[in-house]
Amino acid sequence: MHRAAPWYVHPLEAPAAWERLRAGEAGLAFAVVNVADGPGREVDGSYREALTGVGTPVVGYVDVAYGDRTGDAVLADLAAWQERYAVTAVMLDRVPPVASRHWRPKVIDRLRSAGATTVVANPGRPASDELVLRADVTCVAEMAWPTYARHSPGVTAAEPGRVWHLIHSCPPDQQPDAMARAEAGGAGYYWTTAGRLPNPWRILQENW
Repeated sequence: MHRAAPWYVHPLEAPAAWERLRAGEAGLAFAVVNVADGPGREVDGSYREALTGVGTPVVGYVDVAYGDRTGDAVLADLAAWQERYAVTAVMLDRVPPVASRHWRPKVIDRLRSAGATTVVANPGRPASDELVLRADVTCVAEMAWPTYARHSPGVTAAEPGRVWHLIHSCPPDQQPDAMARAEAGGAGYYWTTAGRLPNPWRILQENW
């Protein structure tokens, strides 16, 4: 099982953590970076500098908005990540866990045709086999530790090693238990943090 982190902190806010990420010393399978709910409307020079020659695999954040954003808008975000930051992998956040009138997992095929080297999907809850098999990694659990401890998801039927669990609001002394539960649940990737809502994913990084 590998660690994979939502790296939602600006390079100027946590330069030491970013230096570890750039040097490949963070011990992560990948880190999701997020300029401004995606690649942003214009280039952020601090991100471009921090991502140049980065030694940790990075994945660019793309918001699907539960299917409200069109496939063309999602593809435009991929193009922006590629052109501005030379990031060729993306994470689709707020993805519907099953196909619907507004969302089709075939968007992932369009992303690959447009040059996406890795596609991570994050519905944050159990997802259809179709989604898990199309994406390279799928987050099937994103929740607070008290909830996860009571209702952590079981093993995903399709490709369990390709699923990711994200657990926040988890005290440091209970994080080993969270990791063990993720592994028992078949997760191939996990991340835990003591951070709490509304933005739990920046707390642990600031302490690195």
